[in-house]
Amino acid sequence: MSFYKQNLEAFIKLLTTQPKLFTDAKCQELLTLIEPLPDDIETLSTAIASWYEKYDPIVDAQLDILNHWNFTETSHFPAATARPGANSAAATPTTINKELLKSAILKTQPKSPH
Repeated sequence: MSFYKQNLEAFIKLLTTQPKLFTDAKCQELLTLIEPLPDDIETLSTAIASWYEKYDPIVDAQLDILNHWNFTETSHFPAATARPGANSAAATPTTINKELLKSAILKTQPKSPH
């Protein structure tokens, strides 16, 4: 797996597992950052890395995930580790793309009271 893909996978995991690191303002920054970018893993990964380097807690958490994955050398999405035949997700690996990244960012945003 390329570093760029691994970096985006780790960032998406970070968004979903540690949402408190991402304020509404940070989520808006991220959405504004990636919106004009092409749906290209290398471009998105580089932009995200440049963005999170400004925030030490996010850098530390991102590196923790990457270091853990490099140590365990396993696939990082549940669909990739599911037992074959257990469900249809095992046959459909997750594709990292701009829409998946945007979706993860939007799910992280604090819900506004209505």
